[in-house]
Amino acid sequence: MFKRFSYRTCAVLWGIMCVIMPIHAAEIQDDLGEAFFFSSPPMRIISLAPSNTEMLFALGVENRVVGVTEYCNYPPKADSLEKVAGFNTVNLEKVVQARPDLVLAIRGNDMESLRSLRQLGIPVFSLDVQNLDQVSSALRRLGMLLGVEHHANVLADSLASRVRLVRREREANTEKPSVMWGFWGEPIYTAGAGTMIDDVIETAGGENVGRLAKGTWPQISLETVIEWAPEVIITTHVPGGADSLSKEVDRLQETEGWKRVPAVRSGRIYYVEGDWLLRPGPRLVHALQAVAELLHEKE
Repeated sequence: MFKRFSYRTCAVLWGIMCVIMPIHAAEIQDDLGEAFFFSSPPMRIISLAPSNTEMLFALGVENRVVGVTEYCNYPPKADSLEKVAGFNTVNLEKVVQARPDLVLAIRGNDMESLRSLRQLGIPVFSLDVQNLDQVSSALRRLGMLLGVEHHANVLADSLASRVRLVRREREANTEKPSVMWGFWGEPIYTAGAGTMIDDVIETAGGENVGRLAKGTWPQISLETVIEWAPEVIITTHVPGGADSLSKEVDRLQETEGWKRVPAVRSGRIYYVEGDWLLRPGPRLVHALQAVAELLHEKE
């Protein structure tokens, strides 16, 4: 078990280390190609994405987080922190008032806001995690940046080990069902090649039919779904909540068009927690394990 230190203790320990061994300024490049210079671990951090917030908490540096987005709700403690941003908006005034020495961003954040932060002299480090392996890589780099390298490496190794286990089990299982992620409303969106969901499905031992469409997040018709004939449908949204999924399946089995889809006929429509599957953080591995179990469940 890792011991978590307070902000003051971390600062004292870092000061002692600087006396024992000279610490020189280091440079690390973020996922947008921006150079980030640091001579000591950031101690006041703002997170501009729920996945970033989950990583920071998983690394044990939650006491350094001084601002998050309106959608940062995990762990529960994150929901009580100062909200300084929305989905794709940043309240520059609140960020400045928080006096951060690091803003942890993602590629999807508003680029103009990030440029404004840099112009104000606030360091910005951006992540762009698009697959399972990159989750571990991001954690390792954050560990270096935040001065918790050992903790980060242990966590990253653990996640990578769980991913390797799923891959070994997939290799031992010859069944590779065709899978579609999405929702049966209008319009129908799915995940194409190169997406994080695509990586999860393929790593779990499925064949993502969304790869047949052009684009990363293609909008498709019911006719296309019928043509693709997925054997399994994974969804992260069910009208009325996950508990109503069985009723939705019954309804679809009586709905013209949908009742022709193999996944609907067999009832192989599964719900996976959206915050697991749609956030590129540590819980993405939870989603992988859940999808793998659903794809290869024993009849």
